[in-house]
Amino acid sequence: MNSINAIEKWSYAVGNVPFSVKEAVYANFVIFYYTQVNGLSGSLAGLAMFISLVWDAISDPIVGSWSDNFRSSWGRRHPLLVAGALPTTLLFFGLFAPLSHLSELGIFTWLLVVSILLRTAMTIYFVPYTAMGAELSTDYDQRTIIAKARITVGWIAGMALPAIAYAFFFKSQDGIDGRLLADNYWSLGVLSAVVAGVTAAICIIGTRSVIPRLALGNVSKIFSWSDPYNDLKTIMINRNFRISIGSNLAFGMSAGVYATLSLYLATFFWELSTAQLAGLVVPTAIATLIAFVALGNLSSRFDKPTLLAVCSIILAVNSLWLFGGRLFDLLPDNNDPILYLLIAFNTVVGVLMIVSLQILSASFGADILDELELQTGKRQEGVLFSVGAFLSKSTIGAGALVAGIAIDLVGIESTSLPGQVSADVLQALGWFTMIITVGFALIGFFFVNQLHLSRSDHARMRIILDTTAETKSDEPT
Repeated sequence: MNSINAIEKWSYAVGNVPFSVKEAVYANFVIFYYTQVNGLSGSLAGLAMFISLVWDAISDPIVGSWSDNFRSSWGRRHPLLVAGALPTTLLFFGLFAPLSHLSELGIFTWLLVVSILLRTAMTIYFVPYTAMGAELSTDYDQRTIIAKARITVGWIAGMALPAIAYAFFFKSQDGIDGRLLADNYWSLGVLSAVVAGVTAAICIIGTRSVIPRLALGNVSKIFSWSDPYNDLKTIMINRNFRISIGSNLAFGMSAGVYATLSLYLATFFWELSTAQLAGLVVPTAIATLIAFVALGNLSSRFDKPTLLAVCSIILAVNSLWLFGGRLFDLLPDNNDPILYLLIAFNTVVGVLMIVSLQILSASFGADILDELELQTGKRQEGVLFSVGAFLSKSTIGAGALVAGIAIDLVGIESTSLPGQVSADVLQALGWFTMIITVGFALIGFFFVNQLHLSRSDHARMRIILDTTAETKSDEPT
């Protein structure tokens, strides 16, 4: 069994921060900045997100196959980590610095081009990074521990960045809401670039020692442009992988819509101040820590598919009671302290379920890799995780497009101000959000409930795989 020390584990975990920074920036700020500050229509902003995410999704399997077949003295993964980290860092500066006096088409083009470049650079970094995680250990439970460390660190970064931004960068000036001032976003871009660059460097340097212990893959094969297609055909023979496609599509669509609308909901639907938004880092942190502690015990008592199903159904109920309560006038009015406590509680439950889903999915994906190796005789970490990312990003992009169109259809304009949006507009926004988030969480539940790969199944597979590996190592060269 492969094992890693604490420095290697936490250096690897820190490597998740650049991706989390990118996700936090896009989820919390990008579309709001381009629509409410720069005047881009919601439909065009959503279209830019959709196109860039589809391209991002297409590039994932290519990079995954490339990484699986890459050969160098630094192994398959680390050279690509370096190649992706530097441009990712630099492109954060450009995201919130469009040229002045651009037309709406010019603003759309800027957002589209910078997003495509940034997401491509992140793919070159992140696909090999996630693939490396599956190679760090072959143990059923240790994989969950590694996934917990990676995702917990990522969530801490993802919640800390918006909290710092709301607390220090987006304060109101001269009576103008800080979220509507363009200069504040430049500071956010600088912070994002610095954090992403430093943490990527920590990961690359801190995990150099694992390079000799990582799987070599098919070292006799040179990458071909037909490899992604052929590799996709190979992994599609696995039933659990095919089912996971459905859950990825469902959760991705829900995440895309909610992420795009999150700042609109906070600003207009709940009328939260920037200080209150920053304060939500506390329940987010609590939920992340609970997930980190509790999942260790739960995953040792229950199989991963069971836990995935439970998290999915709780996620649906959590969205239903909050938005349903507001839409049916069962919750206190905005600005009531009790409402803020209810939102904080909803945040704890929601983040706890999402973090748990991410940890369990990452860990279960590594188990599927073992099942695939038993079926095909090949290790395809890069391909499997990149295809998962392909599906997730495509549906998140579709969700962003749908949400962007919804922003225009419900009537939120670039001149809209908190507290001055009509009740009909807010009702439409609330109903749309609730139906999408609850509906797709239930669809995700349906799919994860069909997964079958228990702890005992995995133990039997590992015996066969380890025996095969020992036999090959004993063969004369």
